[in-house]
Amino acid sequence: MRIITENKKLSRKKKRVFALIYSGIYVMIMLPIIGIVVSMALDNLLNLPKIIPTPYNFVVAPIILIIGFFWPIWANIEIYKRGNGSPVPFEATHTLNVVSSGPYKYTRNPMIFGYVLILIGLGFLINSFFMTVGFALIILIVLIVVIKVWEEKNLEKRFGSQYFEYKKNVSFIIPFLKKRK
Repeated sequence: MRIITENKKLSRKKKRVFALIYSGIYVMIMLPIIGIVVSMALDNLLNLPKIIPTPYNFVVAPIILIIGFFWPIWANIEIYKRGNGSPVPFEATHTLNVVSSGPYKYTRNPMIFGYVLILIGLGFLINSFFMTVGFALIILIVLIVVIKVWEEKNLEKRFGSQYFEYKKNVSFIIPFLKKRK
């Protein structure tokens, strides 16, 4: 019986790692590449201005990108260790515990906060008005809708009062933004 339990744990661990790798490839590589290509085309087509004069964009972009990458990396480590899961919403990989430590002390959605910063940083890097403003805003709106319509309802159902209490005390996306009581 112990061997079966250990195999299930190992299997769940492998699924969590696979989920992180595959979702990471899509979210951190594929989607930004699509955003860059579309944004550069729209900037040219609509004759949009540069977001910031070159070479200042090469100074601003790395700062925003570093801050942006920090949040989802920290969040994934925390959700993997403390939540015993991954951010991928599959039965075999979802979190088993409410995580309220690490970046989750400051925002319920640190990955989204960081991801939007990454998109903005990429926009500065390629000096694209649409990538910095339009694409980042579109992705933010889509993610907010997904979280509000599906993810929060799911978390409320799975974790009940523990999640409601957490939700009451921690800001939605922007870190350190205190909730009004």
